[in-house]
Amino acid sequence: MTEETKKRVFDTIKEASPLDLSIAETSRKAGVSEPTAAMYIRVLEAEGKIEFTRTVGRSKMFRLKT
Repeated sequence: MTEETKKRVFDTIKEASPLDLSIAETSRKAGVSEPTAAMYIRVLEAEGKIEFTRTVGRSKMFRLKT
């Protein structure tokens, strides 16, 4: 787990604010694999920095916590 990658995932979600992003969208925009994006999204959610917003089909959506 690197802080640089975690920051890239966080910044990607932050830049999309107030819109929410799926794990797939976040991974593509941050330039990391989906499993890596999913791991950091779980970490950032546990830290209270982002929040789960909704499910669209099979995709879970997340956004910056307000």
